[in-house]
Amino acid sequence: MTYEIKLANKDDLDLILKLYLERINWFKKNNIKQWSKYFENHPISEFKEAINKKEYYIIKQNNEIIAGFELTSDNRNLDHDNVSAYYIYKIVTKVGYKDIVKIIFAKCREIAQENNKKYLRLTCLKSNKKLNNIYERHNFKLIEYGYNKHYSYSLRELNIVE
Repeated sequence: MTYEIKLANKDDLDLILKLYLERINWFKKNNIKQWSKYFENHPISEFKEAINKKEYYIIKQNNEIIAGFELTSDNRNLDHDNVSAYYIYKIVTKVGYKDIVKIIFAKCREIAQENNKKYLRLTCLKSNKKLNNIYERHNFKLIEYGYNKHYSYSLRELNIVE
C-alpha cells in the first residue's frame, strides 16, 4: 500500500476533525471510555496552532486522510527533565485501518533522527491497558505515571539512538 505522509495545512482541518469525530463515535459505539471530552480537552485552536507551527502531520491513502498526529519538542509541562525528545500527541487513525501506527512511529523516528533527537515520547491514559500494551509492543518503555489537568497518564519513551 502506498501512503503519503505530509504536513497538514489549514485546508485539511475540517477533514482532520472529522477523523477525530469518527473515532470518538466508534469509541462510544463500542463502549470504550475514551475521548468523551476530547474537544473540550483539545480545542480546535490547538489543532490550528499545531498546523501553523508545522507540527501536525497527516497520512493519506488514495487522497483520503487516514491518520493524523502532532510531533513537537514541547513537553506540555509534563514536569520532566529537558531531554532531546520529540513528543507525539493527538494520534488518530481512521476506523478500520490497523497497523497504521507502525507508519506513524516510523515517520516520527525518521524526523527525530534528522533533527538529532534522542527520544520519542508519548502519553496515554494510565488506565488504558490496550493502548499501553500497543505502545510497549512498539518498544516505548514506561518512564513514569503522572497526572495533568485532564487525566492520569503513562509517559512512555523510545530511545532512537541505540
